[in-house]
Amino acid sequence: MSYKVASKGETKGEKRIKIILEAAELLLIDSGYHNFSMRKVATKAGVSVGNLQYYFPSKNKLLQAMLDHVIQNYLDTFKQFRGRYTPKEQFVKVIKAVIKDLNTKHTTVFFPELWSMANHEKFISEIMDSMYGKYRTLVADIIRDINPSLNECQAQRLSIFVTASIEGHTIFIGYKKPWAREAKSIIDISIQSFLWLIEHGDIPVEDCEKLRNRNIANEKMILPNINNTL
Repeated sequence: MSYKVASKGETKGEKRIKIILEAAELLLIDSGYHNFSMRKVATKAGVSVGNLQYYFPSKNKLLQAMLDHVIQNYLDTFKQFRGRYTPKEQFVKVIKAVIKDLNTKHTTVFFPELWSMANHEKFISEIMDSMYGKYRTLVADIIRDINPSLNECQAQRLSIFVTASIEGHTIFIGYKKPWAREAKSIIDISIQSFLWLIEHGDIPVEDCEKLRNRNIANEKMILPNINNTL
């Protein structure tokens, strides 16, 4: 999902930050994580390295802000469904939106590059887990609305399963991938199977305390508010 570089009412600093974040995303997509550097981001954004570091003092700060911005775009889209549709309709819309998004070049390339970075850098792995955690929380809330008999732990486990299952389809039905044309069928199968699990599945409840403690630990990883860099 893309976002606009500038919007009416934004300050010069806010516009500059969006330009930098978009440049960082495009660099990762076009050149891969091995070629991702502050200098190259600055060049792609059309700013000096010093100006880039004014907003993002380090590569880690830049990556953190970029991931926070990316997931927020998805969450903003999904939150539009909340309250406007029934829980089942919300769930279906989220699944359709995410799987359709897998077909785009941006998503097919961007997220696997992040996974590659996470395999080598613990910091990236941690902020990615936090980023996906926000997405999973929203999905878990919808799941519990569909089936209130599920406890929080069961809903979270279903959320992990649903989101991980969808992510795994990227290498098969992503942009220019061998089975890209099957995306619509995958959407139909996914919705049927996920809803059956939510409504009728025997979801494990063992070791829920461990899962809860992990979620609490993740919540303590507070991603920086982009506005605080202004």
